[in-house]
Amino acid sequence: MSPVKVFKLVAALMLSLLFLAAPAHSACSKSLVINQANWKPYMYVKENGELAGLDYELVKAILDLAGCEYTFVRIPSKRALLELEKGRVDMVAGASITPEREMYGRFTVSYRDETMVIFVRKEQQNYFPASTLNDLLNNHQLIFGAVIGAYYGAEYELLDHASLAKNNRLILMKDNERLLDLLVLNRLDAIAGDRVSLSVMAKALGIADKVAIHDHLLNQDFVHFLLSKKSTTPQDREVVNTAIQTFVKSDEYKYILSRYGLEPYTRPGSDKVLHEFYLDQLEKVEQN
Repeated sequence: MSPVKVFKLVAALMLSLLFLAAPAHSACSKSLVINQANWKPYMYVKENGELAGLDYELVKAILDLAGCEYTFVRIPSKRALLELEKGRVDMVAGASITPEREMYGRFTVSYRDETMVIFVRKEQQNYFPASTLNDLLNNHQLIFGAVIGAYYGAEYELLDHASLAKNNRLILMKDNERLLDLLVLNRLDAIAGDRVSLSVMAKALGIADKVAIHDHLLNQDFVHFLLSKKSTTPQDREVVNTAIQTFVKSDEYKYILSRYGLEPYTRPGSDKVLHEFYLDQLEKVEQN
C-alpha cells in the first residue's frame, strides 16, 4: 500500500474516532444547505460534473467531524449571500467578516487565510508605484476592476465607489475570468482579487505570462464559514466551531492544504514561493 493511501486510511480512522467520541448532541439543528460557489480553486465543478475545490473539501471534512448533515447548491456568490440573509441558504464558505454580513449571519472561527492582491499587465508591473490603493488610483488615473459584491479589505471598502463608477474608473464584473480578459485587452489597468484564485485563472486562460502582481498588498486576513441567523442556531455555530478548532490541528487538514500547495498559515515574505509551488501542485491535483 502506498504511503499516501496509508496516510488517508490513518486520517480517516482518526476522524472516525473523533466523531465517535463526540457527544450525542454535537450535530446541527438541521441539514445545512451550503453554497458551492464558482471560485476556482476553492470551489468549482469538474468537467465530469463532480464538485471540487479546497473549500469544498474542508467544508465536507469539518461538517463530517461535527456530525452535521448537509447538501450543496450552486448559486452565484452575491445571490448566495442574499439567500443566506433570507434563510434559504444556511452556510457559505470563504467569508470575510464585515459589519453588514454580521447583521444577518454568524461567523465561525477562521479555518484558513487569504491574501488579496492587485494584478496588472506584466509590461506595466513597475509603472505604478503606490503605497495605498487610493494613491494608486488617483496618482495614476487607472481604470480598476473588481468582482461585484466581493470583499477585498478596508482600503477597497473606503473608496468612493459611486464616484469612481460614474467616471468609468471602477468596473465591476461577475467573475475573475472576465476581469482578466479585460486586463489583457487593455480595457482595465488593474484588477483586485484573491492571489491564488487569480493566479490559477490566469494560468487556465493561458495568460499567466502576461500579468503580474503589484507590490501593494490589498489585504491579508483569515476567512470563515458564515451561517444564516434566520435558518440556523447559535448552537449550530458552536458545533461547527468545535469541529474547526479540532480539525485545523489535524494531519488531515495539513494534508488537504498540501494537496493544493498551501500551508496552514502563510509565512511572512514567502508569497512568491508559495505562489509558484501552488501552481505546480494544482496541476497534480487536477490530474488525479
